Amino acid sequence: MDFSPVTPPRRAAENIVPMINVVFLLLIFFLMSAQIAPPDPIDVTVPDSTSEAAPLDPNALYVGADGTLAYAGVTGDAALAALSGHVGVLPLRADAALPAAKLVALLPKLAAAGVDGVELITGAK
Repeated sequence: MDFSPVTPPRRAAENIVPMINVVFLLLIFFLMSAQIAPPDPIDVTVPDSTSEAAPLDPNALYVGADGTLAYAGVTGDAALAALSGHVGVLPLRADAALPAAKLVALLPKLAAAGVDGVELITGAK
């Protein structure tokens, strides 16, 4: 008779390499599929709208609450000069606090810069 203590058989070590591979592939997938957009040049709160929100357009003209203009990385009067090469309808992201008189005064300047039309971007409620 054998009275020595019975040792349970050792479990084989589980291989975690496949799990690491899956996590790494998911990380790469999410990094590749994410759309990284640059921040807005001016902090703009767009007016509310009952329609669906328009997609962000990187070529939009930003107008701050104080009337500051920003387009293609430049601000102020240089933004109007940068609009000379724009073709088609210009997306306009104007702040909700911008007085309508300033927006109306801006439209002839945009027409003089060669803008064919303006599309005001609004946000969903």
